[in-house]
Amino acid sequence: MNPFNHYQKGVYMYDESHCALLSRQAVTKFGFAGGLLVLASLLFALPVHADMRPPSPGIEAIDIERKADEMQAGYIGESRKMTLTLINADGQESQRKLDFWGFEEPDRHDKTLVKFTFPPDIKGTTLLTYEKGAEDDDQWLYLPSLKRAKRIASSNKSGSFVGSEFAYEDLVVRQFEKYNFKYIGDDTVDGKDCFVIERTPKNQTSGYSKILRWRYKDNHQEAKSQYYDRKGELLKERFLEGHHLVDGFWRTSKITVKNVQTKKASTLAFDDIKLKLTQDESLFSVRALESVQ
Repeated sequence: MNPFNHYQKGVYMYDESHCALLSRQAVTKFGFAGGLLVLASLLFALPVHADMRPPSPGIEAIDIERKADEMQAGYIGESRKMTLTLINADGQESQRKLDFWGFEEPDRHDKTLVKFTFPPDIKGTTLLTYEKGAEDDDQWLYLPSLKRAKRIASSNKSGSFVGSEFAYEDLVVRQFEKYNFKYIGDDTVDGKDCFVIERTPKNQTSGYSKILRWRYKDNHQEAKSQYYDRKGELLKERFLEGHHLVDGFWRTSKITVKNVQTKKASTLAFDDIKLKLTQDESLFSVRALESVQ
């Protein structure tokens, strides 16, 4: 696809969401060569998917996403160990250890717990999430120093989770009902064919204007995603690796998120994944959080 899909009176339009303006005033100020350099620098700063192919005929975005969602139904209960690595702009790293538990509700509005076990200064900090489909999810953060759980307001769910590049809203496992979908093309990741789906949040409090998600065609699992901020600018990229089956369900070994604006990054590595567990639902409550810590 030619990125310069429109030219008129010195204005170059870059696809549907990006444009680089090289007006006659810019040419006057910088000269024609200088103006071209301005244009080139803007274009190279934009994410270009030159190899993306048109969508395959007869396939709808909603069907792709529904298939990916339905493949996760029936896990019953889940636990896993997690290692969160924070990487600053200079490449310095710090690690956190966490435990994860998931409880599958009959209506697929699941409940999850994420609890820090290391380092000592944040040990016991726990995030409780009630997934509520198209509605706003309920989330509470338990802080041991306060001995109470604090409800996370909708307006704060786009904020950073304990200083990482993961937002609170990113930690909601099931997101099918929260987005509108558009199948925008086909692409290849690591030599494997992918659908490329544009996800637009239904909730206006989301920190994202849209998400582009690459899904492998053979198993419908996420290969990578690009997150755009409310201004429509690329905010961060997410990469998944080590897809494998656990008791018939697809799981990933590692997620890496790179913030292209701050140059920071975070990784989540998963180990000791167990599915089809019988969980005590009463443990997934604010009362349990505040009483057993």
